[in-house]
Amino acid sequence: MAKLYNNVVLCRGLPEQAPTEDNYLHTLRSAGYNCDYLYTSRFEFINSSDLKTCLQMPDNYHGLILTSQRAVEAIWQIFKDDKKSLSPWQKLPTYCVGPATASLAENYLGLECCLGSQSGNANDLAKIIISDMKEISKPLLYPCSEIARDTIDQVLSKNRINLHKLVAYRTIARESLEADFLNVIGSVPKIFVFFSPSAVQYLVSVLKKYPDNIKNIKAVAIGPVTKQSLIEADFTIYATATKPNPTSLLEAINNADRNDNSETT
Repeated sequence: MAKLYNNVVLCRGLPEQAPTEDNYLHTLRSAGYNCDYLYTSRFEFINSSDLKTCLQMPDNYHGLILTSQRAVEAIWQIFKDDKKSLSPWQKLPTYCVGPATASLAENYLGLECCLGSQSGNANDLAKIIISDMKEISKPLLYPCSEIARDTIDQVLSKNRINLHKLVAYRTIARESLEADFLNVIGSVPKIFVFFSPSAVQYLVSVLKKYPDNIKNIKAVAIGPVTKQSLIEADFTIYATATKPNPTSLLEAINNADRNDNSETT
């Protein structure tokens, strides 16, 4: 059965430091989709000296929480020329959202005890942390985004698990986003995959100038938080990937395509 929509646009922030594997492009293209990125934002690392100070005191912490690849990059850009300084962290537990974050932490930070990669969001990861930390111990170091939600903080606090939350990066809309969007949107409906609420926010700011283009966007969310952001921005949800990995995304898109095909036949 032919696909209703052959073109997929991946809307996400531009990685600025550590190189990342392009598994999403590979998976979607192998399945017959035309696929490309629309980089909606760039990342700016902040509070690097504070983060470095914390990382130089591993004995003060039970382990790390990394909910995004950007958090890994925030650490990597501090120690990329001195990875030996991270060696005390190698055996400490590092709780990661999704396999991509875990893979980056292992490959670029040398961390050997990454847990929770099967989790698809912060709430799921918090449950894994609670299950793993049976006894109250030292705090977990949590480098995160300036706009990070309080999901992990609230769940762990209720379970008497201490957290040291440190804002390590912020997102900024890319200056070329409007031009890049106009270059990819065209007149044919396309699948737009949103990786984060910030990707939704920045694209919505462009669509305010070009509201007619929203009809050509088949919105796909990575995870429930991004889905909610799309709903609040008045998008019709085409599909939702339950976990932040290429296989889950492809499955969600294929299921939505089959449903649409069955309705048109």
